Amino acid sequence: MKAIQETQAVDKYKKLAAEMMLPDRYDECEFQTDWIIQHGWKVVLVEDGGHFRPWQIDRIVPVLQKAGYHHCVAVATEPLDPFPPCFELAIDTVDFGEFNAECGLFRFMLMEETRSWAISCSERYDRFAGEKSLVESMLGASIEEARKTFLAFAERLSGGDPEYPPLKVAARYAALSDGLIG
Repeated sequence: MKAIQETQAVDKYKKLAAEMMLPDRYDECEFQTDWIIQHGWKVVLVEDGGHFRPWQIDRIVPVLQKAGYHHCVAVATEPLDPFPPCFELAIDTVDFGEFNAECGLFRFMLMEETRSWAISCSERYDRFAGEKSLVESMLGASIEEARKTFLAFAERLSGGDPEYPPLKVAARYAALSDGLIG
């Protein structure tokens, strides 16, 4: 994992990430409706464990490698001055582990330059996004199973409140990626 310091490169990656995300400060980790619809993405929320647990890294890395990805960038989606706002990661367990250790408390977007997939990480939960088969492979479960797992987690935390934000966000992504909104 190496910090990206060049201003032009940082600006480029921030712009690429921002084009996918809602502009609202509170929702800076959430994907834009138009982006999801236009790209036919599936988005699934996953319980955050300081972004990735070791077993998640062991599953995600080979999936991305098999799909032909060798590098990705991690772009901060919150101000972190003087902490570096962007990193280049090799798609391997060492760099993903280092990213997790150094950036696990901060909001980041992992993506590759063509933006064929992304993982938006925050302190509450992560959002795995992309083409259905790639997302399912990264999650090790079908979209439906992964959604059910997250809903069970969020419902335990909701205290019975159907307006609990993670429940609403999960429902929004399910509706978007299933073509019920748009």
